Amino acid sequence: MRIVVSAAVILFGLLHIIAAAAQFQSKDPAARGGAALMACGGVLLTSSAIAHLVYSGSAGWITALSAAVCGFLPICFAAYLNGRRAGTVHASHHIIRGGIAALLVAGIAIW
Repeated sequence: MRIVVSAAVILFGLLHIIAAAAQFQSKDPAARGGAALMACGGVLLTSSAIAHLVYSGSAGWITALSAAVCGFLPICFAAYLNGRRAGTVHASHHIIRGGIAALLVAGIAIW
């Protein structure tokens, strides 16, 4: 199960790195700043998931905390800023993203 959770977290991080790469081409400096925050969060999240996978989940709470603080929070915050900048904040989208993030953090902590 640890491999499944780690793979899901890695895919979540890579998806947001790809989304950030698409925003880097924007002319708006605010969009590029949000993209940088999202890309950094994606890289740190992927690193936390790889550490969880390599160290066999031995430090589950520490890895989960690092994934939540260093990865999921910047990604979710950058997504919210992107929606606010565009003027279309879809609350349900952000709630679903936050719920998925919370489930993945709990999965890292447990397995």
